[in-house]
Order: sequence, then structure tokens, then C-alpha cells
Amino acid sequence: MNARIKGSRTIILGAGFSAAAGIPLTGALLKVAMDIFSRECPGVFSRVDGYARDCFQIPEVETVDYSVVSLSELCTFLEYIELREFGGGERFKTSGSREKLCLKFYLAKAVMQATPTVESLPAMYVEFARELHETDFVLTFNWDPLLEIALDSIGKTYSYNFDNSQCVKLCKLHGSINWRLDDSELFKPENRRLMWNSMGFAEGMLETEIYHSPQLLQRAFWASCQSLSEVEPFLVLPGYGKAFDVRSNAVLWYKPEWAFAFTHDVFIIGLSLAPDDFFIRSFFLSNLPHLESYSGVSGRRIHIVNPDSNALANYDFVLSSGLAVLHQEPFGSKHIELMRHHRVAA
Repeated sequence: MNARIKGSRTIILGAGFSAAAGIPLTGALLKVAMDIFSRECPGVFSRVDGYARDCFQIPEVETVDYSVVSLSELCTFLEYIELREFGGGERFKTSGSREKLCLKFYLAKAVMQATPTVESLPAMYVEFARELHETDFVLTFNWDPLLEIALDSIGKTYSYNFDNSQCVKLCKLHGSINWRLDDSELFKPENRRLMWNSMGFAEGMLETEIYHSPQLLQRAFWASCQSLSEVEPFLVLPGYGKAFDVRSNAVLWYKPEWAFAFTHDVFIIGLSLAPDDFFIRSFFLSNLPHLESYSGVSGRRIHIVNPDSNALANYDFVLSSGLAVLHQEPFGSKHIELMRHHRVAA
């Protein structure tokens, strides 16, 4: 049992993991998403653009520069608008307002446009996928399907719900561009154009099921997709509304804690750990400082790969324990070799 644990890892991914593949970070992503939004759905966009002006106090004569405004603050303001409408007896859907659902859709579309195809996938990500094994747990806070595409390219299977012990466990705590919530009124089987697979969450603690579509991992399917339709990406947005969004995938915030009891080393790649993201920080604070007591197997190490100048301060709570090592540099092939070395050494 000890040998199996030592050969297993918990790998935690943030936006910096996908950056080398050309997937933009938050600021650039919002700008691209809003450009698409304005072209394809000008009516709803005009309302969101107006709310952005109110939120950031931008005069009508000026254009909102979505490359510099805060996505977190904009999402929080949209939550306020939805709360105000709900208080007045209006509500578009339980999953969110038109504005919020459209924003999620165009963020997902912008992500997918930037995600490499199998043919253009950088070799580093294929190498990373080859290093993953069925005893590994991957916890990611990214919406993109980069890792799914890499695993598919080499014929490795993965599971979103931990049911299959013979494949890589991929836990997407902030949702994914190819996921959606069930909707008994609008998401009826006879109206579905795409193939959707149940995550099985409603069989346990959750009331509303989440589905995922393998077809939405292919860029070609997005060309004909429209907002407020069958494709309604389940993305956990930053800001105040996160407290509501994560309730829909609460099982994914609960089960991953088991991973720390059955794995050994932890690799945290490209996760900035923002000081105001209390969900991620609380998740880490509840688990990382106590790794030595989880499995009973000594010698565990946390490797943090992050070039951010604030990484030392942000991760001080675990670096000061002596359990962690900070590699203050962008993620690259050398870190995959580090993962391989520690697994073989174990």
C-alpha cells in the first residue's frame, strides 16, 4: 500500500499551466470574450456593457476597456443586478440571469478559440499527459479542455467523477467549457443536438445533475453554437456569485480531500492563489499544512511552480512549514521531468 501511495500524486493546476499553450489569462480573456459577445449578441451585450459602465463609473462617451477592468468586480455587479431583479419578482432561470449566462458562454467560446487542436498541441502538454497515471488526482481551476485534448491525443482515459479507478481522475473545481447544468424545462432529451453524459452527481448529495459533452472539446462544434441554447457552459465565475455557483458542484469540493490520503507528493502548477479567493485559500489551508498526517507515509513534498513575484508571500503558510519547495519560474518540461524523477524515486 505504501508503495502505491508513493507512486501517486495530487497535481493542482491554475491558469499558468495553460498559458504556454496560448490560452489567455483573465484580463486578455475578458477582452476577447466581450469582442465576440458584442458581435454575436449585441442586445444582451449592450445591457452588460451598460452595467460595466455603472460598475466602473465609465462615462457614456468613453469605451469600456475590457482588458483592464476586473472580471471579479463585473461578475459581482451582475450578481447585484440579478438580486435586484429577483427581489422585484423577475428571474430568467435558476442558473442565472441572461447577462450572466451569456457572459459565461462567450468566456467559454473565447477559451475554446484559443485552445490548441490536437494537431497544434504543444509537445510539452503531450509529455505531461504521458506522465499522468491512473493513481494520480488532477485538481484544476481552469475552464479550458487543454488536458482532456492532450489525454485524448495519446489514448489515455480520464474521469470527471472519480468512479473509474482505471483512469486519470480530473477534478475541475471551477467547471468546464463542455459542462452544463440539467434543466428539466429547456434541456429535454428530444431537444438535444449534442451527446451529453451524466456526471452522476445527482445520485448522491446534489439535486441538479451536471452533464458533459465530448463534442464540445472540439473547436468545430463551437462555430454554430449560440448563447442561451443547449450549450450553456457551467463555469464558476469569480466574485460574490462564486458562493452560489460552487454549490452546484459541491461534491467536487468535498471528494478531492480524499486524494491527499491516497497520494504522496503534491505539485501546484501555475496557480496564483489570489489573496481574495477565500474558497481556494480555505481549501488549501484545510489540507496542505496537514499532509504528513493524512496517509501515514513520511517524506511528502509540495512542489509549487509559479513565476509570480507574489508567490513566496501567497504560499508562505505552507512554505514556512518546511513541506514545500517553490520553483519561481514558468511551467516547462523540466518540471515534468521533476515529477517523473520523484515518482520513479518513490
